[in-house]
Amino acid sequence: MRAHGLYSSFQFVLRLSPAVHRALSETPSGIHSTQTIGFDGAQAFSTLLHETIHWWQHVGSTYGLMLSLSYPSQAHANYGHLKKLIKEAGFKKSIRQLTERTPGPTGPGTLSGLANTIVNNHFDLGAFRGLTLDLSTAHNTINSPLFESVGHSHAISYANNLLVLASSVDQQFINLQNPKNWEAAFEELRRAKELGFYYGSPVELWPLGAREIFEGQACFCQLQYLSFASGGQLGWDEFRELGMLHGIYEKAFQLFLLQSALPWPPTIDHPVVALFLLICDIAINPGAGFPFPITHFSSFITDTDPGTRFSMLSSIVKLKHPNAATMIKDYSRSEYKTVSHLLTSELLVESPLSIASLCTDWIRQGGTFSDLVRKTESFDFDEGNIPVQVLFSHFLAFMRDKLNSPEFFCWPGAWMAGERVSSKAAILFERHQALFVDKEDDDGIFPRLHPDKDEERVQDTFNAFYAATITYDLTNQWISQPGPFSFGYDWLSQSASLEEMKNFGSDNFTNAYGVHPDDVEIIS
Repeated sequence: MRAHGLYSSFQFVLRLSPAVHRALSETPSGIHSTQTIGFDGAQAFSTLLHETIHWWQHVGSTYGLMLSLSYPSQAHANYGHLKKLIKEAGFKKSIRQLTERTPGPTGPGTLSGLANTIVNNHFDLGAFRGLTLDLSTAHNTINSPLFESVGHSHAISYANNLLVLASSVDQQFINLQNPKNWEAAFEELRRAKELGFYYGSPVELWPLGAREIFEGQACFCQLQYLSFASGGQLGWDEFRELGMLHGIYEKAFQLFLLQSALPWPPTIDHPVVALFLLICDIAINPGAGFPFPITHFSSFITDTDPGTRFSMLSSIVKLKHPNAATMIKDYSRSEYKTVSHLLTSELLVESPLSIASLCTDWIRQGGTFSDLVRKTESFDFDEGNIPVQVLFSHFLAFMRDKLNSPEFFCWPGAWMAGERVSSKAAILFERHQALFVDKEDDDGIFPRLHPDKDEERVQDTFNAFYAATITYDLTNQWISQPGPFSFGYDWLSQSASLEEMKNFGSDNFTNAYGVHPDDVEIIS
């Protein structure tokens, strides 16, 4: 499927192959069956659906939001430290090398101490991504000499993400959780040598991470769409022959079947597949720390790690609720509510609907949160922290619509083809398409334009979003990568020259830190 489409989590862009672009351009707008648009048209639309689900995963789930915010948080958490380091030691790269080659004490108030703080902060926020994405990134993370503990990485990441969010939308922590209130509880877990929360603690890795859940969820939604669109003529064998069901795309489903002790279902529209998709949805929507308080600090790791949650939810089907395998037949809101509550109550965690309800309450209160959601329509975002505002505003808008129609976002393939097709589904899909896309004849990135939105404001938001994104990347290079800065941003614009892209990145970096990348002293 990567040959037909791709969603990049750092670039926040949805890409489609030229063939898919052409097929979609020849397809009438709206939702159709294979009888009206043919198999090629339906397959092209299914690719768009698959990649759009990846956008939903990153801005429409609590884990995805924490993952997406970890990039800006890495820069914001160290901003004051980086400015101070420039003043005290000059502009040097990389800071990681600086920590290794600066003699003398490393305590508070020292140059080495400051550099170490920057490197450790940067690593801890990246460690959360590494620990939760898949086994290979998790192993790399825990084998680093900078790694402290799983609990530390989760707590630091959530804390900094919340601080970044609060600085933009809730400075008094009226709705968001204040991470400073967690410090004593996490310190007590470290002192008591609670597994996972102290330096040197053994690390327990689960058999899959968020990456496999993301791909499994997107793949099986895509397969369901094609199955319903074809009137049930396409089944498991056909999809395997088409090369759509293998490796990472079915790994999560295979583990789900193993841990739930369920056989491979005979059809793609079987209730077992619906249950799998619901468990994917629950797994990537933890509530502890965001948006709800942490009530059980000792279970914070398992409460927030998608792979852990997925495995535990699958096992609950076997141990407590095998009847859940037959409960989802109509892909309805009531089925979603009943089964999700059944499973989450066993884990003593919040259901996705309770999360969506709380976030929707924030919007209904008026004020900053309500204004932010309105800006998804106007694109009139305030200056500063544009990526944070854009991502969080779309998360809130997603939660609002998910509260009303969780069944659509959990089982979109079932609601966008066959007998359930409706104008409501078409409206929801259009409303929550990816913001940034490529084009058939250009490998650059473009804002997805809307006839009801001011084109200039959309373009201004696009420019500000990627100016900040490139600054995050250059900050990452400055801290962690040896050698000169790299300006390989041709993915952003094929029409711009390398010199133009370098100037674009350098100017924004200079605006942020007061130094130009060309003036850096490279540590050899």
